[in-house]
Amino acid sequence: MYYSLQEHCRLVKGATRGAIYDFKTGKVHSINSSATQMLSACQDNALENLWDRSSTENIQYMDFLNKLQEKGLGFFLDTPPAPIPEMIQPDIPVKLDFLWLELTAACNSKCLHCYSESGPSRKSLDLVPHQRWLSLIDEAKAAGATDIQLIGGEPLLYPKWRDLVIRAHQIGYEYIEIFTNATLIDDDCITFFKQYNVNIATTIYATNAAIHDSVTLQPNSFTKTMTAIEKILNAAIPLRIASIIMKVNEQEVPNILKLYEDLGMPDAYPDVIRPTGRGDDHHLLPTTYTKPPIKPPFYTDETAFTASHTYCQCLAGKIAVTSTGDVIPCIFARDQVCGNILTHSLTDILMDHPLQQCWHTTKDQINKCKDCEYRYACSDCRPLAQGCSPEKSWIASPTACSYDPYTGKW
Repeated sequence: MYYSLQEHCRLVKGATRGAIYDFKTGKVHSINSSATQMLSACQDNALENLWDRSSTENIQYMDFLNKLQEKGLGFFLDTPPAPIPEMIQPDIPVKLDFLWLELTAACNSKCLHCYSESGPSRKSLDLVPHQRWLSLIDEAKAAGATDIQLIGGEPLLYPKWRDLVIRAHQIGYEYIEIFTNATLIDDDCITFFKQYNVNIATTIYATNAAIHDSVTLQPNSFTKTMTAIEKILNAAIPLRIASIIMKVNEQEVPNILKLYEDLGMPDAYPDVIRPTGRGDDHHLLPTTYTKPPIKPPFYTDETAFTASHTYCQCLAGKIAVTSTGDVIPCIFARDQVCGNILTHSLTDILMDHPLQQCWHTTKDQINKCKDCEYRYACSDCRPLAQGCSPEKSWIASPTACSYDPYTGKW
């Protein structure tokens, strides 16, 4: 007699334990080292050759296999199981999906935590000519991009931001978003957003002016932002709100969550300050608030499982272009410069090794994660892990994970 996992299941080994990935339910089941070794051995051996099935000492093994069968994870068979089919690796993700355009480093705020260190005196860093922004929008669309976000700095300080929106709309971008502090939005902006199907994202750091303005260092910013939010919602323009939590506003989290609910965004959740730019300051870190840690249960599907063997699903297909023309894989990955649009075509940058290497950073390369049985079902933020690493290592393990794959304990 033989035993095999179902076709919709995969066994993943960690340093100590293992996991069965069930693509039918999406669940990831943790199993101990003995169970992992047993299931591996069952692939090439009859059960009679593994242990004495009549021995009472080994009844626990059969009980385990029967439980897997009851859960729809495995089955007994009379002939040797077929070899596990090799995973079909997805195509190299050279297709661009999404890009951020950091139009300007200038901003009318000077937020304590700004990852790009933007502010009122930073306009001198804006080196990309307007025509290059326009041509880049064309190049990105030709490369496959469907979504675009204009950001800064404060993108509405860029004199010709409307031209860029119009170009993106004309050539068929499916999703156009402007990430703005919203303090410069007026009725003309609202009309323009409606005309060109623009989505808006903005930030709220508190539900009162005193704390919010102490983060932005811009007087009256809270009042201006909330006024703009009301205009946006009244015009039925798609809106999302981000909140970054640091020491100065961590007591505001309950109030922010209530605001999300009142504004019809119950699924939104505050993020924690990222250690990038001005945010790389331990004095700003919250003392009590943390994001939910990485922990079970884990879920995945066959497509995501397969893709996770080849590339980082958070980074692949995305780029950010700074106001100096640098191309980076994420707005928070400031030191991962993969080229510059002032000296190279976007096509060359997309195909070049630095960006492809970033896109193909898998959990099989990450410290600790590479030895974890959950690695193909777990989320990841490389810039956050790097920023929290004392060595600023790109392959640092996530700080939000307390699991030790070498002991199998949380």
